[in-house]
Parts: sequence; structure tokens; C-alpha cells
Amino acid sequence: MKQALGSRTHLTGDGGDSILFQPPIHLADLIRHRLLRRVAGEALGWARLRHTSVGPLLASSARTACASRFQALEVLANEVGDPTRNDHGKVTWFPLLPCPAWAAPPAVRLLVDAAHQAAAEADPLPGLDHSVRVLVDEIREVARTAAADAQLAASCGIQTHNPFLDPMVVNTVLTTPIGRRPPLYAYKPVLARAMAGVLPPETADRTTKGSFDADHYAGLRANLPELSTLANGHLAALGLIRPGPFRHHLAQAAAGLPMPLATLEQALTAEAWLTAHHGGPSPGWTRAPEASAPRG
Repeated sequence: MKQALGSRTHLTGDGGDSILFQPPIHLADLIRHRLLRRVAGEALGWARLRHTSVGPLLASSARTACASRFQALEVLANEVGDPTRNDHGKVTWFPLLPCPAWAAPPAVRLLVDAAHQAAAEADPLPGLDHSVRVLVDEIREVARTAAADAQLAASCGIQTHNPFLDPMVVNTVLTTPIGRRPPLYAYKPVLARAMAGVLPPETADRTTKGSFDADHYAGLRANLPELSTLANGHLAALGLIRPGPFRHHLAQAAAGLPMPLATLEQALTAEAWLTAHHGGPSPGWTRAPEASAPRG
């Protein structure tokens, strides 16, 4: 874009979903603060939006309201990798998808070890509402990606700006008292109010987030031969995936069978990175900071 259009600045929406949506664990906070009328209304709204039953939603919210982050990590360490655990539609600290059949035992052991390590470390931010603590983790994750994107763009002479990750915006969201937080089922009402008269009506009036599943399935179908070759790559050599079941899972996804794509795409991403890493020249490391060029 810089070469073709002379672009010098890019504005991104990184972090918007984390900042502008309430995480489902917000229902547990409402229970903890005894805002029971809001619990009922927001649970019904969320269940209607997600086409799910409100009973299990309220039950899991009540259980999570009584569980600390440390307790949830201990349970996670004992259950991660369990193929029978599926937290879809539940309110939990750390929702898990079923462990895929192509995950080899060493990969599961690494997950278990990581969960035990996390459970053994003291929470550096105790005392926060459950939803605020979850938002901190989400913002940290997306901020790391945004920082990497900014570095890559800077190497091409382009400035990247992330308004949703502005410190004042993040601080405002994290310090909003529970009585003023938007409902769980509402679609980015803070953004709609802040940008009233700026966003096109068809954008400001949206009530749900767009789905990109069709694009993911189409991409898998169009690139299935190339993606299938990754099954016998570095992850398989490390003993982390089973090539046969992985190819079978890829073929099912390419055929359009409904399934969680997160673990599959994470494995493909890791394999693509390893392939690029080993296929390119070794990086050159500097041990002393380079002097910045003087500003004109």
C-alpha cells in the first residue's frame, strides 16, 4: 500500500472486541454483587443471542461466581487435555474446547505442565472483578500482537495507530464500575454512543458481530493440498501432532463440516511459522543498542 498509494499511516481496530464487549464471566460478577435482576435479564438476552438454554448458563455462572482464578487454574491443570471436557456455552474462567484427536501425548503434557505452572504462580492482580481480570489477560494478548504489527509496519516506514489500545481507553474500560458496564448481550454500545453521527447508520445499528467462518472454510478448501503437506512437518517431527488424524481433520473442515477451527488453525499457524523460520536465513542478533537517527 505504501508503494502503490503512498500510505504512511494505518489505523487498526486491534483490541476492539476485547475492549467493547463484556466477557461472559460478567454474569458471575453480577451474581457476586447480588445484582440478580440484571443477572436474569442479561442471561436471557445472551441465551437468546447465542441460541442456547438459559438454565445451564445461569448454573455455570453461579459456580464460577464462587471460584477464584487460582481455583480455576487448579481445575484447569487437572482437566486440560481431557477429550470429554467441552465448555461451549458455559461461563468459566478458562473455557476449553475438546482436545483434538490429532494432538499427540507430548503436546497434551506440555499443556498440562503450562497449566500447573500458571496455577503455582501468585496472581499479580488479585482482588479484581472476574470480568476485569479476564479483560486484562485478553488486552495483554492482543497488545502483544499489536506491538509486533507496529514493529513490522515501522520497518516499512508506516506508522500504525491502535485507538482501542490507547492507555486512556483501556484504563477507562477497566475502571468502569459494574453498575455502569454495558449488558453482556449488547453489541458495542459504548462505541455506538461515542461515534454517534460519525459511523454510517448501517454500521452503528448493527446488533451482532459479523461471522467469517465461511471465509475460513473456503480458504481451507481452496488450499487443502498445500495445507495437508504441513501434517508431516516440524510439529509431527517433534511428536506434537499425529499426521494421519490431522489430515483427516483438515479434510473434514475443508468439506465444510461444522467444527471448532481454533486448535486446527493454531497448529497450522505454528507449522507455517516453523517452516518459514527454518527455511529462511538465520537472524543476525545485535547485543548493543543502535543509535537512533536524528530527527529532522
